[in-house]
Amino acid sequence: MLFEQKKDLETISIDYLYEGLTVKDDIYNHSGKLLLVAKGITLNGVMLKRLRKFNDSNRNIKVSAKIRDELMSVAPSPEQKRREFENETGYSKIKHHAMSIITISGISDQVPYEQLSDAGNLITERIETTNPAVILQWINAHKESDEYLYRHSANVAILNGLMAKWLGLGEKETEELIFTGLVHDIGKTRIPVSILKSPEPLSGPDLETMRRHPAYSAEMLDCEKFGEEIRLAARHHHEKMNGTGYPDGLSGDAIPFYAKVTAVSNSYDEMASERSYKNAQSPFKIIMRMRTEHFQELDMKLARLFGENLPRELTGKPALMSDGRSGIVKYIDDKNIEYPIVEIEGEIIRTNPGLYCLSMLIED
Repeated sequence: MLFEQKKDLETISIDYLYEGLTVKDDIYNHSGKLLLVAKGITLNGVMLKRLRKFNDSNRNIKVSAKIRDELMSVAPSPEQKRREFENETGYSKIKHHAMSIITISGISDQVPYEQLSDAGNLITERIETTNPAVILQWINAHKESDEYLYRHSANVAILNGLMAKWLGLGEKETEELIFTGLVHDIGKTRIPVSILKSPEPLSGPDLETMRRHPAYSAEMLDCEKFGEEIRLAARHHHEKMNGTGYPDGLSGDAIPFYAKVTAVSNSYDEMASERSYKNAQSPFKIIMRMRTEHFQELDMKLARLFGENLPRELTGKPALMSDGRSGIVKYIDDKNIEYPIVEIEGEIIRTNPGLYCLSMLIED
């Protein structure tokens, strides 16, 4: 049933609605003219999926100011929503493989090659069939301390696979880069748990202990099943182009190629990760930081390849804005990556420090 557009309604992304929410006031479509959900209704999963269709696939809805503020201030079962999303999109299987590899390695002090091969095949298949915006949601998700090492290893492997795709590498090189991502931090299984789960940035003796993990990773991979390229990449993924990295202080061309690729992927995931002492950041801000803050540390040809291809994958995709609305990324200026141009409710806007992209949204 159509209505005259109601006054005093506010716009918010439909993604703020969640299963189990009891609606305290009427919810209208993006134009404010069509009643979508009446006051008092409790939303379920089927209803949420249907709402998208009834809303003409628009990502925004109209609600009262009170409801908008409440939805933006309440975190609606974030853990449950994340797990459901990861189960539906296949990330849970990748994470499970990474967990199995790291757990077995921690117990045996050896990396199980067969499990690594299975994980590599799965990641390769997912990279070929999964929307890059979905992959970014996997990587940008909050990492609980108990899962941090598993998720980080899976994420770096996925990003290494994307880099291999953008570089046009062959099947063997792609497989080896994915393997490298999965095992680059395997040496952390020798690091005390108290250091691994520290809620604060490490310093002093604890930092020195943590910095031994690349050498430990290489030791655990020192067998015939793993190629020298993978072993050296695991040892040198924390080396920096300007020679200030560790464990060997290598610089420039002395750093192995796989290590340089893994350093870019590792850098992105570290900045994307939400930890207790820092907040997660949008992919646009992370790419900008990689160019400005790490230009002396990363191989800039690889960092630029990453910074050019990732925005290209995100152009035309929906994003959640800082004011609660959703928009479509229309154009990403190479000179101002952090603030892309977006379309919100038919208006073309240059994002800025007051209105910016929080994260990418997932298309049905």
